[in-house]
Amino acid sequence: MIGQIFNAKEFTTKLKATIQSTGKLGFTAETISQLSLNTDCSIVIAPDSDDNHILYMGVCRSLQDNAFAVLKSGIYFYLNTKQLFDRLGINYSRATVMFDLSRFEEGDSELGAECYKMTMRTNMHKKNDDKN
Repeated sequence: MIGQIFNAKEFTTKLKATIQSTGKLGFTAETISQLSLNTDCSIVIAPDSDDNHILYMGVCRSLQDNAFAVLKSGIYFYLNTKQLFDRLGINYSRATVMFDLSRFEEGDSELGAECYKMTMRTNMHKKNDDKN
């Protein structure tokens, strides 16, 4: 017997977030849409106990005291995470730091919110070698 057909969109959606040069965590339009982010939401963030390149993000559907408020600028949503990333030693000023997000249902109960695994990728900025 054939089971339910897999929805290809579920496996091709690229959920991403990037640390801006100001330390804010910004979300792509696709991520904003898929996670239904709005300014009524807040986000909790927790580290992985074994891998410092992984964080977990819990999307709360209301404002929580221990969570980052989701803020909006134009059509984009972001979190004020500068102090967090500074404490974690993430050098977002010398590198582009991005996170690939994937749904992690196992973390829902621990975070008390819809959990996403945040896998960090870093691209170092190239030095400007102008010889004017």
